Amino acid sequence: MPATRGAFSQLLAPGLYSVIYEDLEMHPEEYTQFFNVYSSTKSYEEDQLYAGLAAVPSKPEGEPLKFDEPMQGGSVRYQHAGFGLGFQVTREMWDDDQYGIMKKVSTDFGGSIRQTVESGAAAVMNGSFTSIKTIDGGTFIGSHNLMGGGSYSNASATNVAFGVTGLQELILIFEKMVNERGLIKRMVPESILIPVDLQFKAQEVLHSSYKPYTGTNEVNSVQGRVAPMTDHYLTSTTAWWMLARKAGHTLKAFWRTQPEFDSQDDFATKSAAFSVWFRETFGVTYWHGVAGSPGQ
Repeated sequence: MPATRGAFSQLLAPGLYSVIYEDLEMHPEEYTQFFNVYSSTKSYEEDQLYAGLAAVPSKPEGEPLKFDEPMQGGSVRYQHAGFGLGFQVTREMWDDDQYGIMKKVSTDFGGSIRQTVESGAAAVMNGSFTSIKTIDGGTFIGSHNLMGGGSYSNASATNVAFGVTGLQELILIFEKMVNERGLIKRMVPESILIPVDLQFKAQEVLHSSYKPYTGTNEVNSVQGRVAPMTDHYLTSTTAWWMLARKAGHTLKAFWRTQPEFDSQDDFATKSAAFSVWFRETFGVTYWHGVAGSPGQ
């Protein structure tokens, strides 16, 4: 239904002192801090899991070499979804709007786009302990069966809260992380992802020379070990994650179609319509390079 003069009559009053337009100010993107962002030219993208070779065994004198081969695992598909939003306004409303609000609304889809995109990225992390699965079929942050036998968990064993103890636990999860054949990956954590509720505690824990919240003058062993990243679209107030550099994990965002803006006039009613449309998808392929805790 188009915006009409009856619905926005105050915008037609020349004596109105000021108009507060409910807009979301432009802020830097947050999801690009920790997602690998790619362009796509296909209806979907697909990743395949392979396990490399095992460790080199001993070879007794005179005995033949042992042979090995890569192991093929599962696959994951990123199916692009379309998103769109429109806005209509009558010709009369357009002409008589004294403050240009309708003209602003017709072009300002930025806040709506940002909410959809950022929420879509954050949903991967919000569901990482429950609903988001990786290429091996395991929950993103949880226990994972290895193709070469055994298992490994990238989740805190005790749902540890963010703090010195929690950081030490997740750092060790990183340091001991193995590949599908059980070989040490030597992963290095680079950052933590936290909700806004933990931003002040993160500053205290990561930048204190001495262990915070104690009077023993112990050295803070996690000072400066990782850099904090805050995301306003995370839903939990206690969950937190540790991440490798972006090249070391597979959190992925694909843009099939960047936002496209369009407008057209209705000949019969003289109303104008404006729209935005885009296609994208977010997900994660593999669990390596990320560890986390739902906190408490």
